[in-house]
Amino acid sequence: MRIFVGIDIPKEIKTQLDIEADKFLKYASDSRKMLTDNYHLTLKFIGEIDVAQIDELDRLLKESLKDVEAFDVHLKDLGYFKKKDGLILWMGVLQGVGALKKIHLTIDPLLSDKFNLEKSVFSPHVTLAKKVVVEHEDILRKNKTKDYMFKVIEVIIFYSHIVEDVLTYTPLSSIKLLER
Repeated sequence: MRIFVGIDIPKEIKTQLDIEADKFLKYASDSRKMLTDNYHLTLKFIGEIDVAQIDELDRLLKESLKDVEAFDVHLKDLGYFKKKDGLILWMGVLQGVGALKKIHLTIDPLLSDKFNLEKSVFSPHVTLAKKVVVEHEDILRKNKTKDYMFKVIEVIIFYSHIVEDVLTYTPLSSIKLLER
């Protein structure tokens, strides 16, 4: 099973992110837009593991995150990464970066050791589209968006798989954060 640990985004905000992405993708000659339902913040990519290991992953996350409090995240402004096959268009995190990094720094070494993974560099963002091709990249520099805020109340183990030829991220387990 192809697994990652992440944070889901409320449906109404996903819809708004989709609108923001479309404002910029209209300038692209080609792109592979993410499905709106798949928008999320990745905390740690695990990759292929056995079904039997999901319970252990869930246990490790519940134990390591048991004292983490819910927090606000503000998403704002678009950016991009350059890749060989085009650009990756993303929405940045304006507020909540510290809390996201703290969670990542808590789970990254633990999960890397347990599942024999490399420790990863963490740059919190929401991927909106991949393989974006634009004639002039400077069009993407006009990247200001509204501020989208939500409360992170859980960390989710996602299963990444194909359903009827569509990449789908299915939540398998939810680790609730402390709410005060």
